[in-house]
Amino acid sequence: MKVAVDAMGGDYAPHEIIKGAVEAARAFGVTVVFVGDEVAINSELSQYRQGQLFSYEVVPTTQVITFHDHPSEVLRTRKDSSLYRAIQLVAEKKCDAIVSAGSTGAQMAISLFVLGRIRGVLRPGLTTAVPSATGEPFYFIDVGAVADCVPENILQFARMGQVYCRLATGKETPTVGLLNIGEEAEKGSRQMIEAHKLLAAKTPGFIGNVEPKEAFRHAADVVVSDGFTGNIFIKTMESTAETLFGMMKSALGSSIKGKLGGALAHSNLRLVKEKLDYSQYGGVPLLGVKGISIVCHGRSDATAIYHAIRVARNVSDEGLVTKLEALWK
Repeated sequence: MKVAVDAMGGDYAPHEIIKGAVEAARAFGVTVVFVGDEVAINSELSQYRQGQLFSYEVVPTTQVITFHDHPSEVLRTRKDSSLYRAIQLVAEKKCDAIVSAGSTGAQMAISLFVLGRIRGVLRPGLTTAVPSATGEPFYFIDVGAVADCVPENILQFARMGQVYCRLATGKETPTVGLLNIGEEAEKGSRQMIEAHKLLAAKTPGFIGNVEPKEAFRHAADVVVSDGFTGNIFIKTMESTAETLFGMMKSALGSSIKGKLGGALAHSNLRLVKEKLDYSQYGGVPLLGVKGISIVCHGRSDATAIYHAIRVARNVSDEGLVTKLEALWK
């Protein structure tokens, strides 16, 4: 398997991107195709000449997409960028997946333009695994691909989310909940009320509305939302976890008793922190395009890239795109 990696995308590119990709290549036996500034890539790779061998290629490009570049402008003027070329490699069947921590908007736009949309899909959605109180993650869609949704988008997100959850967990009919401000069917905006009606009529396993507190208790295997709400939901979860652990660290370090307690609880706290750490989940697949496009957090470090490539390998091996295409045949 070959994975195209946008070596220039992300806050910590190319160092952390290449480090994580090398670790993944060694662990999973995949070939990593680094796309970007050839000089910068080879300079980073020089430190990995020793040790365990790994398979890689370098595809040089002359342009880089920044987080400030507008997606429509990127499609016209950044065709020799690392992100655009990496996605092209998947479209040309030279790579099996693309992983990037660059601009999410640009990656979605290029993926749609270059890979194309699966027949029948109105708008692609982004899904991710989210830790729950039970220890078993639930799958959330959409986390930011489509801010302005119509109810039919949410119905399709639910169906695609079920396919992804089925591949990840083996559950034949994953349960689906609609993120909302209350459990009653008539709660929420007009859009959410209509989405509830559609889901109830057309989605096997639909259990109704789910409030955030119940989502984290694993009320449903798949939780669906519009991309605007979903993006805020995920970012609030991440920032709350970071803030709480920062506050605990500060409190435990403020006294001798606190330091002793912190030392005793260190391993347990570390396990909880790892479960809430986005880097442990890697990247999120863009569901609904004709190829595997893994979107990573802009702050992704080597650990996140490592796990993003793991996700890419897993969904490729499981035939994710083929199974999504079967939904509309």
